[in-house]
Amino acid sequence: MSTNTAIEWADKTWSPIIGCTRVTRGCDSCYAIRTANIRTYNPNPKIAAAYAGTVHRADGRLDWTGQVNLVEARLPDPLTWRKPLRVFVNSQSDLFHEQVPEEFIARIFAIMAVTPRHTYQVLTKRHGRMRSLLGKPGFWQAVGRHARQDAYRHRGAEEWIEEGVSVCDPATFKQLRQLPNLWLGVSVEDQKTADMRILALLETPAAVRWISAEPLLGPIDLWGKVDLHGGRSKLTYWLDGRPGLGEGYTTGTGLVMHPLVTGPRLDWVVAGGESGPGARPAHPDWFRLLRDQCAHSNVRYWFKQWGQWGLEAPLDGEGRIVRGARGQGVTLANDGTVYAPGDLAYPDGPCYGEAIRAGHHRANLTQVYSVGKKAAGHELDGRFHQEFPETRPAAARAEAGR
Repeated sequence: MSTNTAIEWADKTWSPIIGCTRVTRGCDSCYAIRTANIRTYNPNPKIAAAYAGTVHRADGRLDWTGQVNLVEARLPDPLTWRKPLRVFVNSQSDLFHEQVPEEFIARIFAIMAVTPRHTYQVLTKRHGRMRSLLGKPGFWQAVGRHARQDAYRHRGAEEWIEEGVSVCDPATFKQLRQLPNLWLGVSVEDQKTADMRILALLETPAAVRWISAEPLLGPIDLWGKVDLHGGRSKLTYWLDGRPGLGEGYTTGTGLVMHPLVTGPRLDWVVAGGESGPGARPAHPDWFRLLRDQCAHSNVRYWFKQWGQWGLEAPLDGEGRIVRGARGQGVTLANDGTVYAPGDLAYPDGPCYGEAIRAGHHRANLTQVYSVGKKAAGHELDGRFHQEFPETRPAAARAEAGR
């Protein structure tokens, strides 16, 4: 099957693992569930077998069964891609899902190690297992072992194995804790998940660290929450890196000096609204906050999409707002509360009139419309934000505690 993708920041997808389970509300409208259900009935028996048993209907909706299929035949795919590519890993699962054996994850990392021409983009919601597994020396030794053994068995590996031979040496892997061509990221949908997952990400060595705030279901402050006194109740340093003293050195006069260094930080922020059936709206201020904080700290920002809900009302030929399910409009507060226009009750919240009478107009109410992903577009305040992270030399990353 084709591995090309419509994801703007990737060239191909690589999914040697199929199947997952929901963990937080960001999973509620997971597109991979719908994709897996469709491909289960694919006329190609290999495709159907890869997805078999991963999806069922439960409680009136499609959902994962919890079964995870390891598609070993897809492991060598990147070895045959001769052109350097940005590869999104496991778009149909989570690489660090609890049902995926450590050895299989090590084999995936081994393929990444012997194909340094590619850049691999990994996203996970299993931040705890990510941090634990990538912090184990035994895992990296397994990566080195598979890199030297498995890759030679696959067509196309021989001419590339020598390019990464120093990386794949078992002795090197005793000390290795990251791959230079791996962008490691976590998915976050609100402040709660950001607080949990970003901390684990920054504690995991990586060449590039990034977050995908999609679907964005609430505001995320990457500088930390503001306390009652107007300051920061906790300084996260997620965008700038925590300052500290580096390793000391002795000057010619005998003084021990410690250079000022900064710790790990985020290198890339991707954000987008939810799309598909039952999509929940996102407030424009949520995207603006991430954009402005990234600009302040010189962190690359990618605004992927508005999703199902946009700011422009759908109009008919006479300039009137189109009514009905397609053009439904709601009023959204920046805390995520949804109100109906006028005094009409909205199933998921109080009515708009109550909000005004309670003074909630100060919550920066805005009107959004259900117009579809294509019509809503990709522009934020009149411009596109499609920036890739800066990849720094290994020496610079080591100095920054990476």
